[in-house]
Amino acid sequence: MKLTGFLFAAALLGTCTQPAAEENYTRHVDPKIGTGGHGHVFVGANVPFGLVQVGPTSIPQTWDWCSGYHASDSTVIGFSHTHLSGTGIGDLFDVTVMPVTGEVTYARGTEDDPTSGLWSYADRTQEIARPGYYSVPLTRYGIRAELTATARVGLHRYTFPASDAAAVVFDLENGGCWDKATETHLAKEGDRTVTGWRHSTGWAKDQRVYFAAEFSKPFEKFETIGDNYARASFRTTDGEQVSLKVALSPVSVEGARENLAAELPGWDFEETAKAADKAWNDELSKVKITTADETARRIFYTALYHTMIAPSLFCDVNGDYYGSDHAIHRNADFTNYTTFSLWDTYRAAMPLMTVLHPEKMADIVQTMLTISDEQGRLPVWHLWGNETDCMVGNPGIVAVADAIVKGIGGFDREKAFEAIRKTAMNPDRGNGLRMEYGYIPCEMFNEAVAYDMEYALADGAAARAAETLGKAEDAKYFEERSHSYRNYFDPATRFMRGRDSRKGWRTPFNAFASTHRADDYCEGNAWQYTWLAPHDVKGLEGLFGSRAKMIEKLDSLFTVSSVIEGGETSPDISGLIGQYAHGNEPSHHILYLYTMLGQPWETADKVREVLTTLYHAAPDGLSGNEDVGQMSAWYVLSSLGMYEAEPAGGRYWFGSPLFDRVEITVPGGTFTIVAENNSAANKYIQRVWLNGQPYTKPWIGHADLMKGGELRFEMGDEPKVWYCPDEPEAYADQRPAEEQRLFKSEAVEEEIARVCGLLTNERLRWMFANCFPNTLDTTVHYGEDEAGNPDTYVYTGDIPAMWLRDSGAQVWPYVQLCKEDPALRKMIAGVIRRQFKLINIDPYANAFNVGPTGDGEDVGYPGNDQSPWVFERKWEIDSHCYPLRLAHHYWKTTGDTSVFDGEWTSAMRNIVKTLKEQQMKEGPGDYIFLRTTDRQLDTRCHVGRGNPVKPVGLIVSAFRPSDDATTFGFLVPSNFMAVTSLRKAAEILTAVNGERELAAECTALADEVAGALQQYAVVEHPEFGKIYAFEVDGFGSAQLMDDANVPSLLAMAYLGDVERTDPVYENTRRFVWSEDNPYFWRGAAGEGIGGPHIGFNYIWPMSLIMRATTSNDEKEIRYCIETLRDTDGGTGFMHESFHKDNPSDYTRSWFAWTNTLFGELIVKLQSEGKLKDLLG
Repeated sequence: MKLTGFLFAAALLGTCTQPAAEENYTRHVDPKIGTGGHGHVFVGANVPFGLVQVGPTSIPQTWDWCSGYHASDSTVIGFSHTHLSGTGIGDLFDVTVMPVTGEVTYARGTEDDPTSGLWSYADRTQEIARPGYYSVPLTRYGIRAELTATARVGLHRYTFPASDAAAVVFDLENGGCWDKATETHLAKEGDRTVTGWRHSTGWAKDQRVYFAAEFSKPFEKFETIGDNYARASFRTTDGEQVSLKVALSPVSVEGARENLAAELPGWDFEETAKAADKAWNDELSKVKITTADETARRIFYTALYHTMIAPSLFCDVNGDYYGSDHAIHRNADFTNYTTFSLWDTYRAAMPLMTVLHPEKMADIVQTMLTISDEQGRLPVWHLWGNETDCMVGNPGIVAVADAIVKGIGGFDREKAFEAIRKTAMNPDRGNGLRMEYGYIPCEMFNEAVAYDMEYALADGAAARAAETLGKAEDAKYFEERSHSYRNYFDPATRFMRGRDSRKGWRTPFNAFASTHRADDYCEGNAWQYTWLAPHDVKGLEGLFGSRAKMIEKLDSLFTVSSVIEGGETSPDISGLIGQYAHGNEPSHHILYLYTMLGQPWETADKVREVLTTLYHAAPDGLSGNEDVGQMSAWYVLSSLGMYEAEPAGGRYWFGSPLFDRVEITVPGGTFTIVAENNSAANKYIQRVWLNGQPYTKPWIGHADLMKGGELRFEMGDEPKVWYCPDEPEAYADQRPAEEQRLFKSEAVEEEIARVCGLLTNERLRWMFANCFPNTLDTTVHYGEDEAGNPDTYVYTGDIPAMWLRDSGAQVWPYVQLCKEDPALRKMIAGVIRRQFKLINIDPYANAFNVGPTGDGEDVGYPGNDQSPWVFERKWEIDSHCYPLRLAHHYWKTTGDTSVFDGEWTSAMRNIVKTLKEQQMKEGPGDYIFLRTTDRQLDTRCHVGRGNPVKPVGLIVSAFRPSDDATTFGFLVPSNFMAVTSLRKAAEILTAVNGERELAAECTALADEVAGALQQYAVVEHPEFGKIYAFEVDGFGSAQLMDDANVPSLLAMAYLGDVERTDPVYENTRRFVWSEDNPYFWRGAAGEGIGGPHIGFNYIWPMSLIMRATTSNDEKEIRYCIETLRDTDGGTGFMHESFHKDNPSDYTRSWFAWTNTLFGELIVKLQSEGKLKDLLG
């Protein structure tokens, strides 16, 4: 027999499904991906979300044939009109038709006996499968079968050989796998039409399908064979084509007739196939990707195709449908759907629907609400009017809550929440035990851990929906109840583990073990279920004890053995990387936990690994069941660079975009995703922009996506954190309440308003408003002395003491506003007066109490009584320099000389005396510092005297501005600051006080130190040339490093101690910001300088501020600003330091000096017109 229809069919496919390449996306779809292994995908003809899925059904009825088709098998018993795609349970295969010639046995048959049934081999070498079209030759009969479809009608075209016994057999006996017919009916109407129905029981206990079939030519004979078969016979010539239209209805034969008349009144196969192709192309073209990887393109569009097979229509064209109450509902005002595999699809497939098909979501939600009305609760796994109750938890809650949170309209939101509440309070399926005990005891209910954790997750979604609707009490109740899963966490094993009603642990316990559907988990084990709390990641972190411990355990998930132990392990635990099981849904969010925990590079690594190793353009291209679109939806969303990890979270967490460019059609127009410098190596997100503005979140909200716009990723090959892992939900004001602020300045408030009005970046605006006034709000204690003079005591922040250096720096940025604010001027004058008073009390001390309280770190130095005014007696040159710098700036800005009284001149004499003593020309002097401590640099060596120095004119600083002891006593940046500070003092002493002799002494000392610096502080570096050393000793020893604290080598240009263009400083600046500086750190969160005060791997924001302040390079400045913006730990404030890989790991939550310094930087850059896109 000749298969004369083959060439024509191939030509048809070329003409009706292959428009211009740039316009047709169906050409990228390979429906056979997922037909091997355990993918279980449907192959045949349908339109997106159609009721009909017409395609071949094979003989085997075991697990891997749940869709009716498997790549390993070429038998065909007929072409059924309903199929599932990717499920782990078989059903449907309703209304099967088979073209035949000659006599046949009316049965399924077995492959070992070709005469045992209707079946034929299909010639897979000539099989054609495209969206909306399927064709294959049946070798037994010499017939080519072609299929296409509308939403409710399957259209067949059979090319027959010459035969006097050609026929089409209707088979109502053979359903999907475990499905059995309970009532069937077949009848002819005239000589072209066959009608009937098939009622069955299986997974769906009471399934009802009605049909009306019409032939393109009259049949000569119609006969029924038993109750379940009928044969319509006719004669055919060689190559004759006979078409058959089969319309389905879930309601009635009459409904099927109306569906047929409405959707396919004619016989034009080519036009119908073309319309199906267009329907698919319209949906597929909603996402346009740009990539040079043709294999990835094919995987992507096939995955996108697979996400649109279900949910499927479940109503007639007039709106009639078969309800969950087993009644017929007429003329519904919404489109009813079915095939809700919600335990699978709430994770990615349903969220993807909200993005790509928002116009369908109102009807889908309304369907679920109607199901709730009809069966008393929201659906779990709904199929053709039947609740199968397959799988665990309350996934319908998540789907409906997600729609509420995302603001999807078209349904009654109040009614929707009532359905959520009613379902959440339903005691069935173990939920009653949970409400009684607070969790589900493992001895009372199978799969207790899985059920409870899914219920908890659904409660979290309910809480989000309640919050969206303003239902505070409901939100609180469900939020608290969503923590029930915590009862299963065993701190000893650090796994979720079955717990009995007496709170005892399930024993024995093996985290690697699985007994399919008969243990405490569901299609998983303890390794996979321990992470099933994406709604409460903070709570999960708390169970582990810390973020670091949680990450450590999470890391091990991917490195332990992949062996699943037990005699009857679940076959669904597949696609393993360690114990991460991508082949089943409970694992699907896990990779994104890293982004949530502040390690997005780990998410990127693992997402790319899954995308490129567990998805293939081959029949065995999926690592587990397709699960009605979920496995493919994960790929689609993740390849775009995002995933909705939190159920009903309303936001999509970033991973690693696979494609260079993506354009998504959304209600607001087009949402474009661009990945610059993207490659296999450059898989890590470095920076993000949204609509041209820097974007500092690790996720994008649904609303922003749906508006349209551009999301731009800058990709690179190094791990990077571009956001704050502890980002607050909203940028709430972090300042103290107005009545609790210690000092208020109208000028400062006006400056905040002015600067914030210009700042274009929301996060920087928030941080500036918090940081700039932080010194005034929290550390300034203004008063007046007995003579009525201003007297201001300034805390350093979280330590209740006044550092001379810190206080001088803290109020510095406010000096420029003094002229507009008399109160502010008096406050700063009070700081200056207090500083000089304290220097006179003890010129060697660095920090003081508010009064003679005796508080402090220690008694100071052996053999002497420390003044009760002194908090700490560490000799630091900058303790003198900062007060001089502040006083000079104040005088130059305000012209006020009142602060330069006798206290001032006495202080100057003490300053000069102390500085000269510390030149060590007369020996080591009396100053020593000893402390009993476990920190090496918190005391001095050599019984408190420090290492020896050669008196060369430089000044010893026993301690650095970090309060760490110097190694070589001559601290270079502090000596530079001493030079400029002494010259400022000399200017004041001359102009204000007429103290020319003291002024000359200051100038002479400054000149001496300046000369010594040029002689001893400059060293030759093998890479950077001449640079300034950090410390020297005059003997030739030099410490080559920099510390973040100011004064530092980097900060010398900021302080005005060297010219920015000084070539030695330029070299030094490059050196300190390099790995040649032992305290320069580079990590995923950023790069910068730290110091021994905190130790390894901790960067001080102060170093970034100094780099930006001393830079003329906008790229360099931008890096510093963006890093500062993104490393605040979600607090809205600067900190002392943060870990190079984790900005949430920081020291000192309250550090006013750096807060004010950050504000100073923003004001400076804004005034200079820098970074207008960020700073305005």
